[in-house]
Amino acid sequence: KPVVVVTPALVEPAPVVDEKKTVARVPFPTRLDAADKDVKNNYNEIKAEAISFGLKSRLSNSGDTFRLHTKTYMKITVAGKGLKIYFAVDPKAYADSPIPLKDVSNKNLYKEIPSCFKVKSDLSVKRAKQLIADACAKDKIEQGKIEPKNYAAQMKFFKAEPGDDAA
Repeated sequence: KPVVVVTPALVEPAPVVDEKKTVARVPFPTRLDAADKDVKNNYNEIKAEAISFGLKSRLSNSGDTFRLHTKTYMKITVAGKGLKIYFAVDPKAYADSPIPLKDVSNKNLYKEIPSCFKVKSDLSVKRAKQLIADACAKDKIEQGKIEPKNYAAQMKFFKAEPGDDAA
């Protein structure tokens, strides 16, 4: 009978896989600074409108949040070639209106600001201003004087706080 010699096959060690893939998040100020001129102009116009209602702005890595006392009224983020604004209005109330609001209330992060609106054109800027007015009208907040400023130009100098939110 022939003798069969079995040699163990060479087994390559399994490649080392990193435990967690980290996604490089680009901070909001950096993203806005790198955005098109149109996006910056829209941001400036919308921020001036929000501040005219007396809302306080807070810049973070995730976006620009507008609050008054303890309530969040809106948040601006940069998404692609446009802005995304989250509003403290009921998205169902705008179901039959020409304003295309997306309901994001299923995410815990947006419980207070459940309506998402994309700004890419002059018409959407106009509609965003209407939504700011609607969100503030619920709490009877009067609009003051609008003072246009170039807020986007200040983004170059923004430094995130060490404890800043990354969400």
